[in-house]
Amino acid sequence: MTVAELQTEAVLGVEIARQMLMLGARSCVTLPEDAIASVDEGWPVLAEEWAAMRAVIEAWERAGGDALWRRLRSAWELDRLSTWLTVSCMAVERHPEAAGAASLLAEDDRIHLLTPIGFARLAVAALGASGDEALKVGLHTGPALTAGLLEGIEPVAGRPVTWQGLRLSADAFSELLGTEASARGAGLVWRRVRPGSEAAFAPELIEGAVALLAEGEGLCIRTSTARWGRQLAVDLAGHRGVEASIVTVEEPPVDVAALLRLPAGLRVLDLTALGGERLAALRVLQSAQAIPDLVAVVAPRGQAICPWWTHRRFARARPGGWAGELDDQAVAAGLARRFRVGVEEVRAAVSAARFSRRVASASEAEVPLEDQLRRQLLAQGSRRMGPLVTLVASEAQLEHLVVPPALRGQLEDIVKWYEGGPRVYGEMGLSRSGGLGMGLTCLFSGPPGTGKTFAAQGLANALGLNLYRIDLSQVVSKYIGETEKALGRVFDEAEAGHGVLLFDEADALFGKRSEVKDAHDRYANIEVGYLLQRLEAFEGVTILTTNLRSNIDPAFVRRLRFVLGFPMPDPSMRWQLWEQALPTEQWRAPDLDLAPFVARFGVAGGNISNIGVAAAHLAAATPSGQITAAHVVRATYRELEKIGASRDAAAFGPLAPLLTEVV
Repeated sequence: MTVAELQTEAVLGVEIARQMLMLGARSCVTLPEDAIASVDEGWPVLAEEWAAMRAVIEAWERAGGDALWRRLRSAWELDRLSTWLTVSCMAVERHPEAAGAASLLAEDDRIHLLTPIGFARLAVAALGASGDEALKVGLHTGPALTAGLLEGIEPVAGRPVTWQGLRLSADAFSELLGTEASARGAGLVWRRVRPGSEAAFAPELIEGAVALLAEGEGLCIRTSTARWGRQLAVDLAGHRGVEASIVTVEEPPVDVAALLRLPAGLRVLDLTALGGERLAALRVLQSAQAIPDLVAVVAPRGQAICPWWTHRRFARARPGGWAGELDDQAVAAGLARRFRVGVEEVRAAVSAARFSRRVASASEAEVPLEDQLRRQLLAQGSRRMGPLVTLVASEAQLEHLVVPPALRGQLEDIVKWYEGGPRVYGEMGLSRSGGLGMGLTCLFSGPPGTGKTFAAQGLANALGLNLYRIDLSQVVSKYIGETEKALGRVFDEAEAGHGVLLFDEADALFGKRSEVKDAHDRYANIEVGYLLQRLEAFEGVTILTTNLRSNIDPAFVRRLRFVLGFPMPDPSMRWQLWEQALPTEQWRAPDLDLAPFVARFGVAGGNISNIGVAAAHLAAATPSGQITAAHVVRATYRELEKIGASRDAAAFGPLAPLLTEVV
């Protein structure tokens, strides 16, 4: 964008920030691999383009910026650098390609957020700022963070604090998004969505909705999955040959005059943010009932004045949802079978993948397009998840899990069950009248260390999904009703998070209901009842792990598709576990014999893994680095001490002489 173009049209600061991030990504991949640039240098490549960008920004600032820029400077009293940091974070939230660029700047594919050091490089190159000042505004004492506009994500262990991810807080994003939209003159938080070349839902479903809409009183789609309600509205717009104007309503009332000023097309009110506040939804719909051809998307417990049209059996989107964006229909069909995505998510993933291919190195560019799109969809899903869950990154594979053959067969059945879901509920048309939903819920029970969590990680990788561990410390609250709200947010986000929900140590939430003796018992039982309802309605994959199956409420067990018991390993399994726990042969002493350890210590796989790691550390401190029997004995003694098992000479048998180095 040139200065001349800037003078002829109203430009949003978020668009400038997006271009700044994209130029930063190009600079990142252009910089020679052996070059190390300091923060104060910014980007020592593409100097002419950075000079042009700096001229555009300075001219835009002199012209007064836009509504978002002015509000951040006046109402929030931010300095120039903090304002640009906030606007850049808005660009990352709004544009998938900007999030991809931020990941390149962070030099970490697990982070799709702007970091203080990434912003500092941009600020030096595009804003003419000093590196130290730009770094300072991105730390926890920076004005945007202390004001609550931005929040810092803890950096990966062992990384500097300047590598933490920065993102807009949920409240700030909602408020500033409205300010940004008002700069366009609409006065509403809205977006235009162009329908795909083919609908994601079955034709008979869309025709039924169109018939109701034709009655002239509007249409209300009640859905437990907001994004699929919006996708259905987009499909209705496509049936009429128009675009959809989707308006997000977070609190009543709605400016009806502003709604009528929206560009021609199907007007869609997304009221799902109101949740179960029936009166709030009612007030919005009453104020908007005069608008012709209005479609409202509400939560299951919402209240409407227009005809109900309830649809909860949302099957996976058909390959047609990708048809207009991808030429390779085999890739489209494969992605449609695995991911439930709408046209908005499809376009965002395709745009981000194409950008990544343009800036990737030669080796990375050879990665198949389907794999790149899958990564983008998983990254989109992880960004939607809130602070109540933790994304578990693991390379665990099911083939590395040491379990009995029957249990391995059950795990393989889980994978087949998930992969066959679209055919069962789509092509076969199996009814849900049996009571259970389309979700896949599994219970893994067994003693500690028998592989339950490892199996969950392996399953997530086998299914090609993210794994989200529920943070019980954030979910469970002593205040009445707060636990249910937190769990509701987790399940809502997981619908669009393309992941497996892992409730580790599930006894805390899924324990047996007790006899009601006081108010605490009553509300604890209400929490369990709420979980039963949400678990049954959830259409994703849920894994519960527990050390004692008897602690789980029987009502949950009835709703489980699979119940797997993880036993303690037998001698043959222990041998495999010992082999996996220790490094390869070159790092083992020639006389190291695992047979006595396998025969004498009937511990779980988790304990054997701990012993292997401890023995390797002991060996690494020696000149040869080779693991000896003495190292393994010492590590075993410490592990037995932790679990309270016998560790006297009789327990070690022929290995007892090596105990002299331990006790």
